[in-house]
Amino acid sequence: MVLKRRLGILLCDEHHPDSIKNFGTFDNDYKAMVEAVMPGQWQYSVWRCYEGSFPSSVDSCDAWIISGSKSAAYDSDPWIQQIKSLVVELEQSQALLVGICFGHQLIHQALGGEVKKFSGGWGLGAYPVNATADFGGFRSGDAIRILAVHQDQVINTAPGFSLLATSDFCENAITRKGSSILTWQAHPEFVDGFFRDVCSRLRETIEDRLIDKVLDDIGLPDDRVQAGRAIVHFLAGNGLTLQKFE
Repeated sequence: MVLKRRLGILLCDEHHPDSIKNFGTFDNDYKAMVEAVMPGQWQYSVWRCYEGSFPSSVDSCDAWIISGSKSAAYDSDPWIQQIKSLVVELEQSQALLVGICFGHQLIHQALGGEVKKFSGGWGLGAYPVNATADFGGFRSGDAIRILAVHQDQVINTAPGFSLLATSDFCENAITRKGSSILTWQAHPEFVDGFFRDVCSRLRETIEDRLIDKVLDDIGLPDDRVQAGRAIVHFLAGNGLTLQKFE
């Protein structure tokens, strides 16, 4: 019998109760992304870090993913301080680690970078970022479009990280540290229906003009499939040298 890879999902938030009825819990978004690429090859452990649940050891899993959150990486909540300490342990152990949105920001904040609320406003929708290197099937210069929703950004990357994608709006959009850490500001795990739900809940916060434009663009071609493939193979220890696929 072939042993399955062990993926630890470190949840930093949960979907709205009404969203769970339609789209399931947050961990299922990541499981679906992984299963779409490597079906039946993983077993999953989920820790709800925002509720104070954490793994007992960085050896509990073969690879790790840190989720998005409505919280900020610079907040002083005890659980945020605890997951920052965990990130330091994971980095020191050279564990395979991926951070998405809040997870991307948290990793940089924990390892010596800087995260702030961006003065340029909300990043919403599949705005383009440009690849600065060949990685995961993307080529240097490619415009990468993946659904995003964030106010905070990584202003200064942590030491040792290199840039994989950038834009005038989001300078540090995709980063890596060696062969063990990969971080993405956008959400390749989101599906269109859930993203519509998120946008509807943001109308009290974001002007209707931006929400309406983003909703009109949902369904246009983007790069979630390729991004998911790159992330899952990275978590499997295959690096970022995959060829592009149709």
